[in-house]
Amino acid sequence: MKTTRRTFLGQMGSLAVGLSLFPLAGCERNAFEPVIEGTDVPFLTPNDAFFLQFGADGSVAGWEGVPSLANEGWGLSVEGLVERPLRVRLADLQAETPVSVLSTLRCIINSNGVPGLIGTAVWTGVPLRLFLERAGIDRQRTRRLRIFGADGFTNNLPMHKVFGDDSDGLPEPMLVYEMNGQLLAPGHGAPVRLLVPGHYGYKSVKWITRIEATDDDAVFGSYQTVLGYADDGTVQVTNGVTSVLRGARIPAGPTRVAGYALSGGAAIERVEVDVDGAGFAPARLLSLREIAALDPGLQGAAQVLDGAPYPFRGVWAPWTYAWDASPGEHRLRVRAADAAGNVQRSTDADPADGENAIFEVLVTVSEPEPTEQ
Repeated sequence: MKTTRRTFLGQMGSLAVGLSLFPLAGCERNAFEPVIEGTDVPFLTPNDAFFLQFGADGSVAGWEGVPSLANEGWGLSVEGLVERPLRVRLADLQAETPVSVLSTLRCIINSNGVPGLIGTAVWTGVPLRLFLERAGIDRQRTRRLRIFGADGFTNNLPMHKVFGDDSDGLPEPMLVYEMNGQLLAPGHGAPVRLLVPGHYGYKSVKWITRIEATDDDAVFGSYQTVLGYADDGTVQVTNGVTSVLRGARIPAGPTRVAGYALSGGAAIERVEVDVDGAGFAPARLLSLREIAALDPGLQGAAQVLDGAPYPFRGVWAPWTYAWDASPGEHRLRVRAADAAGNVQRSTDADPADGENAIFEVLVTVSEPEPTEQ
């Protein structure tokens, strides 16, 4: 049965944990195990545990909806307002100097405090700008790039997203063919997908086959026109608790609360935790040194090689908070803020607008076990 946006929002209201194997309309689907579960979540999400998305209309079509594109047969047409229409092959991308960037992909939906699925990887490919310039794109007349995937999914990028002067460390849109050092799997857009760092997953069109430069500035995209999602697509400041889990029962005493924070608008600046309305107190952001010691696979990413200030814009930042848990029912509220002054709000009236409400976790703390005399 097809999951509609209306039924999806109803299902989200009864979801007990932050992430689920449930097929989410207009969102993403984890085909294996939940990515965010337990105390120590790897900084880089393993490829076989990274969420998957199918369906050009925002529905989950299943594995039969995954295009099977041969490396040697794949091509990307660059057309429209260009001097020299191009047909880009995988070999053309691989002939360029590869660039590897850290980027977190996240689903836009955030309902009743439950965040969308999320994952972080090192993506390798070539800046999209290179082939647009090679085609001689008309930068004066072009307003948007219309982007088409082999599965029928569409989206767009305004020109300033590609050619704008971004001095805050956000990598530019890329055509990528590797994920965490491995060639893309079919479910992740093989052989080539678009990657738009700092933006919700629907901007990073998989199985990309055509780009049209147009002077039409109208909103264009499957998720925008079918589901009414925000067209800009920039990830708004958000966070999630990975431990303790929703509805968990934990023993009394010192407890490590852990999670992540993310913003596409600027680097994460702080995370704060409130227990039972007592007021927000600062959590500790993990340092890049701590993260790299546990996950050395990120060492080849451009942000690390370039010595960019950490946290990185568009990449999740792990945090921890020390809580002395007393017996009883408790409500933990977590909010994040980025360096541009964006702070999570208390509520989110429209899950499709990209705003993300403060994250809440309800937990039960057990009475201590009696000690033997």
